[in-house]
Amino acid sequence: MPNSPNPHATPVPRLDWQSLTPEVLNTLKTPLVVTDWPTPPRQLSTAELKQWLEGKVLWVYSRNSGESWREWTSEDFVDAWSAPDADPGLNVVDVYLLEPRFEAVFPVHPAMDTANLLNRDERTAHYRRSVVLTAPGAYTPMHVDGYGCGGWMYLIEGEKHWEIVEADRGPGLWDARTHDYADPRTGNWPAGVPSWTATLRGGEMMIFPPGFVHRVATPKRCIGFGGNFLTAGLVQTGVDVWRREIAENQAGELDFADILRQSASATSPEARAAVDAALG
Repeated sequence: MPNSPNPHATPVPRLDWQSLTPEVLNTLKTPLVVTDWPTPPRQLSTAELKQWLEGKVLWVYSRNSGESWREWTSEDFVDAWSAPDADPGLNVVDVYLLEPRFEAVFPVHPAMDTANLLNRDERTAHYRRSVVLTAPGAYTPMHVDGYGCGGWMYLIEGEKHWEIVEADRGPGLWDARTHDYADPRTGNWPAGVPSWTATLRGGEMMIFPPGFVHRVATPKRCIGFGGNFLTAGLVQTGVDVWRREIAENQAGELDFADILRQSASATSPEARAAVDAALG
């Protein structure tokens, strides 16, 4: 990330989209930028975007000046977000695209569909795909995706700067006084906490393993999509982070242990064994 205060930041490794396999996802140790994935289309006009999102209710999320949510119709949001002077607080994330009509424009990488345990349970199947619409100037502070899950984001157009910290280093960024992760913009980077940085552009996808702490700055307007995942090979990290969230009163309301057991039972004996071992 530009102007990162971390003296030990490392560029995120890059991988061609054809090399992203379920096996790679199952053993993922670092973030990855996946390149040259031939998703249609590479650009969406305002009119096309309105057409594709017609009837969709969008939750707009901003932590630029305190956490806030607001419900918008897709048509009103696209008009405001596409304006030359768009408010940087116009940031849509985690708005799920469940209907089949979105598959042509917002596809999911086949390796992700194959490996993702969350797809197997109706309580978490919506994590498969969400829409990303971000105005220039938006900033999302350090956070972990819910339930210790890994995440991915593909940009159709735009630019986002990422900084990502490994799950077992995340506690070094946690501020017990505020019950939140430290904001690197307000001081020096904590000693002994390395990170990865990358600039994601149109046609590229970011993937990060479960429990990885990350922050994102958006210098250019973005259209994209993304989701969350957890694989059998990474389930131990996800469970560890989820249990830490419980201890810190940060966990969501889902019975995540039951979800993992049900999901693993629909895949393979190896997945069931991995989930049983992680849950104890």
